[in-house]
Amino acid sequence: MDIIDFLFADEQLFTTITLMVLIVLLVGNIITDKLKKYEEVDVNAATSLMDDESLIILDVREKKERKAGHIDGDLHIPLGAVKNQLNKLDKHKSILVYCRSGSRSAHIAGLLTRNEYGKVYSLKGGFQAWKRAKMPIKT
Repeated sequence: MDIIDFLFADEQLFTTITLMVLIVLLVGNIITDKLKKYEEVDVNAATSLMDDESLIILDVREKKERKAGHIDGDLHIPLGAVKNQLNKLDKHKSILVYCRSGSRSAHIAGLLTRNEYGKVYSLKGGFQAWKRAKMPIKT
C-alpha cells in the first residue's frame, strides 16, 4: 500500500502520470510492431531482394525529390497517388517501397499489406540510407 500512496501523492502525481503514459506508448509500439505485415529492411537486405528481377521497387517521394536521384529500375508513384494507382502493382510480386527517410514508405507498405499485397518491404532509412551506403544512384 505504501507504493500506491507514494505514486498517487500530490507531489508525485505528474511523475506517475508521465510514467503511465510512457508505459502505454511503449506497449503500443511493441504491439504495432508485432501486427505489421510488412518487413523493414536495411540497405544490405534491400540489395539482396534486388536479386529477384521481378521485384518492384516503388519510390513514393514527390517528383521534385527525385532530382537528388533515385534507385535504378524503380517505379515512381508519389505518396498521394499510390492509393489511386494500386492497379499498377502486381499483388503476386515482392515490392520494396522507399521514400526519403523511411516514414512515408512505412505508411505505404502498411497500405499495401492492408490491400492484400503479400511480400512488402520498406527501406529503413529510405533514400538517405541508400546514399549514405554509397549505393548506385540514377540521376
